[in-house]
Amino acid sequence: MGENLTSSADNIRYNGTGRAYAGDVGGASFADLGELDGFNFNLEVSKEQLKTTRTADRSVILEAESERASNLSFGLREQTEQNVLLALLGSSVVSDDQVAGTVEAEEVTLVSDEYVDLGHMDVFVTKLSGTITGSVDPGDTVTGADSEVTGTVAWSEAGLVELVDVTGTFSSGEKVEVDIDNYITISGIEIAEDVVVVDADVDSATPTTRYEQGTDYSLDPDYGYLRMLSTGSLTSPGYVSYDYSALTRNYIHAMSASSQEKKVIFVTDADDSGLRYRYTFHKVNLTMSGDNALIGDGAGVLPMEGTVLKDTSQASGQEYYKVEIMS
Repeated sequence: MGENLTSSADNIRYNGTGRAYAGDVGGASFADLGELDGFNFNLEVSKEQLKTTRTADRSVILEAESERASNLSFGLREQTEQNVLLALLGSSVVSDDQVAGTVEAEEVTLVSDEYVDLGHMDVFVTKLSGTITGSVDPGDTVTGADSEVTGTVAWSEAGLVELVDVTGTFSSGEKVEVDIDNYITISGIEIAEDVVVVDADVDSATPTTRYEQGTDYSLDPDYGYLRMLSTGSLTSPGYVSYDYSALTRNYIHAMSASSQEKKVIFVTDADDSGLRYRYTFHKVNLTMSGDNALIGDGAGVLPMEGTVLKDTSQASGQEYYKVEIMS
């Protein structure tokens, strides 16, 4: 009697963990979906009942299965390019890297109190503070006397020179020279999240006004968005100079794929309590099933759901999914 009532913890799955993979239907290679916010599946069987009309109790005299369906649901915590492609119904990931470069006194049409796109991300300028001897003017090329780093002057005023197209790192205290008689002796170096906005193209006229961030314009340096402030003195067009960093950038055209049909594999961790399982779902139609919180508290999750479809390439009776149990 006691033997029959004994429970075995080895058969109880508790606080389950595991990993999921997705690949082409019928394929032999799979992408790791990474950290998951749960992974669930269900099997639903719908039945139709025929009731008698001969007696008042209308009892069931026939029950027949009408439909069966299996579905997956899980959340993608890791928003890798492949996971975003899967969730957003993208057809491909396209490389569009930004190569480091420089913009010098580019004429930009500005809109009052609205941002315009400069066309580059991660923009900055190099600001040298110190004592100027002689003249260091916009458009001049300067060279560090010790470091031999070069740059182009975008703006200068008493005690300040702003540079773009800088080829390295200047040394504090060195002279940065136009020539032997015209230079700035550096007392401070700042790589500033800013752009230089002036009132003239240095190739055709000498700029006389350097507009100020926060007073005349605002800037989102991470994405290269520039806004002319109506309360400032900046007018359109402005002449803008800056450097921009190298950036690995890819893009996806979302909703360009009609569906995402994948082979999905879920494996339980070998150290989990209970038996080990491997579920192989041969063909699953995957879609997003809820909101992707772009702003929110905690980890962002791409909620996914999938309908298990019949894979006719599999043997008869094995077209949907296989469950392997290991002890």
